[in-house]
Amino acid sequence: MAKREGSSTLNENVTKKLQSDILAGQYEPGSPLIVSELAKGFNVSVAVVREALTRLANQGLVLQNPNRGFSVKTVSEEDLKSILEARSINESAALRLSIAHGDLTWESNVIAVHHKLSQTAAFKEVNQKLAIREEWADIHRQFHYELIAACPNHVLLDICRRLWDLSEFYRHWSSSKEPTRDGHAEHKALTDAVLSRDSDRAVEIFRAHIQLTADNLIDNR
Repeated sequence: MAKREGSSTLNENVTKKLQSDILAGQYEPGSPLIVSELAKGFNVSVAVVREALTRLANQGLVLQNPNRGFSVKTVSEEDLKSILEARSINESAALRLSIAHGDLTWESNVIAVHHKLSQTAAFKEVNQKLAIREEWADIHRQFHYELIAACPNHVLLDICRRLWDLSEFYRHWSSSKEPTRDGHAEHKALTDAVLSRDSDRAVEIFRAHIQLTADNLIDNR
């Protein structure tokens, strides 16, 4: 990673890379994150890595202990339930606002990303290539983000995005055990309800979608 980059850009790039690696399962839950080793790997100063890890600690993906440094967040059923409950509450509110304020451009974007998602293979196979799994995960994230993108409350949107990352952390570590489900049908039903501007139906489908994910992850941990 080039050292000539501005400090702000460099810090942002390291933060995003570490976040991506954690969400992709490159580090085991609870594993230590050694600042000096990461700095060497990224070819940056320890100060840059420390700031990146501090940012991720504020997001909840990293734990910071004054005596033991940094480590990847641990997993627990109670934590997972809290994350998904908060996501259900906040994302439902954002979805209602998005449906109320979304224009034709937003509708077109929802249709486009849903089509892209429907044409991308979900990562159901344990041995499927990491690049394919990451591609699906990225498009899946885009889909759920686009559904709420027309929400005018940016604070609410930021909360939703942070909760998404925390739930994705659990999804990765449970994905190989998650029972087969018709994700395409779930996403299609949600898209149809959103495009029909049926807020109540959209929220009902979304919450069922989240609850099924929660039940699957908890039952198969």
